[in-house]
Amino acid sequence: MSRVEAINARLLDISNEMEAISNVALDGEGSLSEDDNKQIDALNAEFDSLDLEKDRLVKIQAAKDKIAAAKLTPAAVAAVVEPEITKQDEPLIPARVKNQKSACFNSTEDAYKSGMWLAALGGNPKAKQFLASQNETNAGEGIETVPTPLSDALINLLNEYGHARKLCRRVAMGALTWTVPKVIGHAAISFPSEESPISDAQMTFEQKVLTASKMAGLVKISSELVEDSIVSVVDEVTKDLAYGMAQKEDESLFTGSALYTGGIEGDAGVVGNTVVGVSSIALTDLTALVALLPNFAGINREWTMNRSVFYGQIRDLVNAAGGNAMGDIESGQRPSLFGFPVNLCEAVPGTASITSGDLLITFGDIGTSHYFGDRRNLSFRILDQLYANTDQIGVQATQRVALASVNPESLVKLTIA
Repeated sequence: MSRVEAINARLLDISNEMEAISNVALDGEGSLSEDDNKQIDALNAEFDSLDLEKDRLVKIQAAKDKIAAAKLTPAAVAAVVEPEITKQDEPLIPARVKNQKSACFNSTEDAYKSGMWLAALGGNPKAKQFLASQNETNAGEGIETVPTPLSDALINLLNEYGHARKLCRRVAMGALTWTVPKVIGHAAISFPSEESPISDAQMTFEQKVLTASKMAGLVKISSELVEDSIVSVVDEVTKDLAYGMAQKEDESLFTGSALYTGGIEGDAGVVGNTVVGVSSIALTDLTALVALLPNFAGINREWTMNRSVFYGQIRDLVNAAGGNAMGDIESGQRPSLFGFPVNLCEAVPGTASITSGDLLITFGDIGTSHYFGDRRNLSFRILDQLYANTDQIGVQATQRVALASVNPESLVKLTIA
């Protein structure tokens, strides 16, 4: 018998007792005695107390029923009604997975949830059940919102791997097309004579448009996303996609793609000098680049080149000139040239460059010359049929980014003639 049923039974007994006391007095055609009145008062007080308790229990049960119907989380249930016994929440991830360490995510839990989301996207029933138990969006059932940990891990790795994202001026795009201003008219400075008018000029701006293009990455993995190894699998998928996308972004900036036609290599707005080959680069070619860059106030002057060019030719020139002691060479500090830092980027053509027009070196401020637009809307798809004959599935990630040359005059380049 429940507590409410017990209270109802006792309320009925109280009513019967009070009625019996009253009937005895009426049958005797007399009034209630002092003891009768005290007994009735006590029963009445008990009745009121039990009635209040019953009302409270009924309301609590109604709240429980409402919560259950709405499928709220255990934490939300505890906030609405205080259960008599606090039940321990079930562990978020299996114990055998907890000891695994993720190289890309902030926690093993984030990696596991992201992996289960990808598995659910591919139709894995167990993964869907897991997401449902955590009140997460069921991947593959209409709403494909990428989990924040997965999105953050991929973006963080893109920022770590990619030079285009580091060197260019980053713009968070609120739409697929975004305009940025460029000053093309400046203040007029003159030396007017006494009582003569001062020359003036209107500061004017030009609009440069960033247009976000879709970039897609695809990696193949085993079709069996085994729960025991899902943390390491999602780590590898995230790293591979991030490295591939970052490489394409860098190639787009320096040698061109659909994001930026021709890249810096083919941009006529970026002036420069030429050499006949990597092995023919001389110190005078490098000093000529420094002299060629206009002396704009406030810009950062940095070199960017392939590692093979720096260590295969430039470093030999510097060492031959006696510019470094053995301690400098062994210290492992960031490379520099003529006092300006050197960025080593594999997307810039290296010693194998033999084709006319190939880019070898840039000097100047890429953060001023070029803008990188980031729409920041990642999406994922699981391709479970494309590689079925090899028992593999494809994990596809897409993003929307943009590249634009805004102030090419703040950069110079060295190319092969």
